[in-house]
Formats: sequence, structure tokens, C-alpha cells
Amino acid sequence: MSDYIVIDVEMCKVGKIFRQGRYKRHNEIIQIGAVMLNEKFEEVDEFSSFVHPQFGKIDGFITKLTGITPGNIQAAPSLEMVLLDMIRWIDGRDARFCSWSRTDYCQIRDEILMKDLDMDKLDFFLKEENWIDYQKVVDIRFGLDRAPSLKDALELADLDVVGHLHDGLADARNTARMIAKLELNPCYQCGRERFLVKEDRQTHLGYSLGSLLQGIVLETA
Repeated sequence: MSDYIVIDVEMCKVGKIFRQGRYKRHNEIIQIGAVMLNEKFEEVDEFSSFVHPQFGKIDGFITKLTGITPGNIQAAPSLEMVLLDMIRWIDGRDARFCSWSRTDYCQIRDEILMKDLDMDKLDFFLKEENWIDYQKVVDIRFGLDRAPSLKDALELADLDVVGHLHDGLADARNTARMIAKLELNPCYQCGRERFLVKEDRQTHLGYSLGSLLQGIVLETA
């Protein structure tokens, strides 16, 4: 059985002038939060760090959305240092990342590549097979016509929001709570009437992390 690292990143915007060279992303990571779940989907540890952006700036919109201020990231470590700290935190466990959509994986992958970070040491983050898109799990399991936001998915699972949405650690913890509820209750019936639902939704009930990973052989770091 594997542990699950439920991860969430928060980002700021990168101005067009800084996207003329190797770095092409419109956003840059300013916070990483993560919650570790064991094979029983119990929370056993947490990780949280601000990240000092190389190109992006925190404006009023980002501060209002995330609560993160320029002062929070002024003396924060670089992305490479934070990711290496996460590797040490994971400590060789047989673990897979879970995130809400593929955005977190793509952002981390692209920043590693575009910033010429140490790909050998950070290889575990680069392997797409190490990542599970739990938004996709929820979408398929309940046959939704649209990919729900994290807030909508918590409502779908009849869970209250804990903490401040768009805080990295809070979003990771809320995602972890939802994963635990749905994985431990495979027959759970959500309040689908609040969402647009496909006609063939009944065929998707029981979709889970296990079914998503069937047939996948992982090469762990």
C-alpha cells in the first residue's frame, strides 16, 4: 500500500516582460502546502512553505485571494530548496501525489524545466505517473458534465470548508478530507442534483484511486 501526498500550490502572476526568455509560464509558485495520508487515508503529517518567486510579483488581487503578502515571500526559500525539503519530508516513502486538477503537476514540472533546476534530485516530481488528478476521479465517479472547483466538490461530498480557500495547506487538507471520505465510502451518493450530470452517471459509481491506478507500474525514486 502507498501513502498519498495531497499537494496544492498557490501562484502569482508573471509579467509579459519576464516571459520573453526561457520562462514562458504566466504564473509562478509562491506557496506549497501538502498533507500526507497513510494507506488508511489518515492524516499523518503536513508540509507548508512559502516560495520566493524569481519572476512574478504579488499584487493586491493575489493577496486578497490567497492572503499571501509580498512580505511573506521576501525571505522565503527558492522553489528548488522547497522541493528538496519536500523530498526529505517524504523520506523515501512509497508515495503518490494527489492534486486537484493537473495544474499543480504541470506548474511544478514546467518550473523545474524552465528554471534549469536539478532534474536528477527532483525527478520524482517530474514523473506524471506519480501524480493523481483527483478532480478527474470525482468528475468520472459522479459523471459530472463539468469539472468542479474544490469548493464545489466539498459541497458535493457534504463537507464544510476548513480554513481559508486558496491557502496551500488549507486546500491540501480540504482535498485530503474529501479523498478520505470518498475512498473510505465507495458507495457514497453525493448531492448530484446541485450539478449538471451526464445521463450515464450510474456507470461511474465506485470510481476511485484504486481503479485509476489499475495496470500502472510505477518507477519510484
